[in-house]
Amino acid sequence: MKTVLLAAALVLPLHALPSDEDLLKLAKEKTGMECLTPVPVDMAAKVALLCGEPGLRSPKEGPHEGARLLIHASADAVLRVFDPWGKFPEGSVILKEKLARGSDSTQLFTGMLKREKGYFPEGGDWEYFTVDAKATQITGRGRLMQCASCHEDYPESDFVTKAYAAPVQLSGGRIILHSSRAQVRGEKLKYERAEAKNTLGFWVNPQDWASWHFQVVKPGTYSIHIWQGCGKDSGGSEVEIKCAGQSAKFTVEDTGHFQNFKERVVGKLSFDKPGPQALEVRALYKPGAAVMDLRQVILVPEQ
Repeated sequence: MKTVLLAAALVLPLHALPSDEDLLKLAKEKTGMECLTPVPVDMAAKVALLCGEPGLRSPKEGPHEGARLLIHASADAVLRVFDPWGKFPEGSVILKEKLARGSDSTQLFTGMLKREKGYFPEGGDWEYFTVDAKATQITGRGRLMQCASCHEDYPESDFVTKAYAAPVQLSGGRIILHSSRAQVRGEKLKYERAEAKNTLGFWVNPQDWASWHFQVVKPGTYSIHIWQGCGKDSGGSEVEIKCAGQSAKFTVEDTGHFQNFKERVVGKLSFDKPGPQALEVRALYKPGAAVMDLRQVILVPEQ
C-alpha cells in the first residue's frame, strides 16, 4: 500500500505504553498535533481499497474508486517526516484520517505507534492500530500484517513512505522547505541524496541557485531559519534569500565541515495575503571552495 504516513509523537512519557483509550483520545481530539495537509490528498484506488480494518475491505470500493486522506502529526515529529532519512523516536505515532471521495466524512483512522527496540524488528518496531470513524473503538492493534506489508518497501525512511511530504504550510503555521524538494538550476548544485549528506551541495558555481514553490495559508510575518554547513576555511560566502518581493542577506559561517549543519535565523519575510509563493536562494559572492551545504529552510511564524 503506497500511502503516505506521517508521524506524531504521542503526548505521553516514553516509558508508558499508551492504552486503547489514549489512542482513541488522540484520534478524536488531536491535542497538540498539527495537520500536514492543508487540503486532503488523493489516495490511489488500490491503496484506498487495502486501507481498512484488519480482514475487511469495503464492498463499495472497487478498482475505480478512491478516497482522500488528512495527515496529522505532533510538532516535534514533523521535521522527521519531511526528511527522507528521518527516523522516529520511541513513542511517536503516525495518524492518517481516511475520508470518502467527494465528502468530508471520516471513514476510519489508521496509525502506527513506534514501540521499544526489538518489538517488531522486521517492521521497524512499529505497532499498527485502526480506529472506527467516530473514534470510539480500536478495531485492530498489534503487528498487523495487512498494514506492515504496505510499508516493508521503505526501510530507509523508517518504514514510512513520506510521498506527500512536499513544501507545505502546517496547520501550526510553519512552512517546511527541505532540500530534497528544491528545484535546482545551474551546472553543479544538486540534492545529494546519501544519508550522510541529505543536502543541497556541490555548490561550487555561485551562479547556480535553488527555489521552492508553496502555498501560504496564513498571512503574517515569519522568521527565516536555515540549516547550513560549510567546510573549514570556506566560510564567508554572501547569500540572498528572495521571496514575495523581499530580500534577506546573510554570510555563510564556517562550521568545520560541509555536513556539520547549524541552525541559524537569517531574516524575516511578511506575507500580506494567502496564495502561491516562490522562495529563491542565490549566492552573491563565493570566496572559498563552495558556497555552503543547505539542508532545509523553515519559515516560522512570529507571535
